[in-house]
Amino acid sequence: MSLPGDHPRLTKRPFTLGELVADGVVHAIALLAGLIAFSALLYHVLARQEFALFAALAIYAAGFFLMFGFSLAYNMAPPSALKWMLRRFDHSAIYIMIAGTYTAILAQFDPSWQVWVLGAVVWAGAVLGALVKLALPGRYDRLSVVAYIALGWMGVLAIGPARASLPDVSLWLIVLGGLAYVGGVAFYKWHRLRFHNAIWHLCVAVAAGLHFAAIAIAVG
Repeated sequence: MSLPGDHPRLTKRPFTLGELVADGVVHAIALLAGLIAFSALLYHVLARQEFALFAALAIYAAGFFLMFGFSLAYNMAPPSALKWMLRRFDHSAIYIMIAGTYTAILAQFDPSWQVWVLGAVVWAGAVLGALVKLALPGRYDRLSVVAYIALGWMGVLAIGPARASLPDVSLWLIVLGGLAYVGGVAFYKWHRLRFHNAIWHLCVAVAAGLHFAAIAIAVG
């Protein structure tokens, strides 16, 4: 087992079969929707021969499937050494998803030093966060929740370029997606609530869908 012996995750109540099924269904729908949506968007961009944009969106898609794929595997696995290993990759993939989403959004911006610096800072933070999750599992879980939120909302520093480069509807969808992520944390922490894990992952799926819609609209 890779978690510290006194980690609170080890003392949480086990999920019922119904809760596990609901959580699995949420993940399966998100993955299926992602497969359809990303295939259509990537084909659309490739048909226009926008190869740089295609690369940015491919990174974004990879982050999406890594996050939901590892999350599904971790949450469905029974308690075991494998489950705790999957937990490392699940939590690391969240950072990659955040950075991948930024990559897709920043690809819509006109090149500037501000955009390059933001992209570099986000990816540096994501790589560092992922390495901590892989090397020190369970050590800084509370701090990592703050890190996820801080990294996700760092984009407000580029609100000027964002307003100049993105349609208004995309901006609002990005904000709504960010609020859905943050709001979902309340359910993630509400351990006594039945189906809290499925509701949390539903919030994540809704947020990811809002961000995808924002990016798809911006791509045109």
